[in-house]
Amino acid sequence: MPVIKKGQYPVRYIEHMKGGQGRFEIEDILQTDEMHEKGRLFAIGTLEPGHSVGYHVHEEDMEICFFLEGEGIVQEQDGTEIKIGPGDTNIVDVGQGHMITNTGKTSLKYLAVIIYA
Repeated sequence: MPVIKKGQYPVRYIEHMKGGQGRFEIEDILQTDEMHEKGRLFAIGTLEPGHSVGYHVHEEDMEICFFLEGEGIVQEQDGTEIKIGPGDTNIVDVGQGHMITNTGKTSLKYLAVIIYA
């Protein structure tokens, strides 16, 4: 089993992710084909202050976001906004939606896992 060292993960950037503000950085821990058809994302996501991942619904999968660093807000499907920080988890089940915004003064980093229902 290989060991991938910090700094060796492929990094990609998406502008205005899901209609959000600014840029979303994704460090792919696993590639989609390495997830054996069980999911499509296992990565560390980073949002700079004021940047966001726009509101979106998970139609055929679910997402777990475990926050590692920074401060932000998760907007849930009903419009409720919840402050989040290190150690918090946002679980978005099939058919539910969410939006993530960095409201802090430093990077908001989280482990994002998307698995198929």
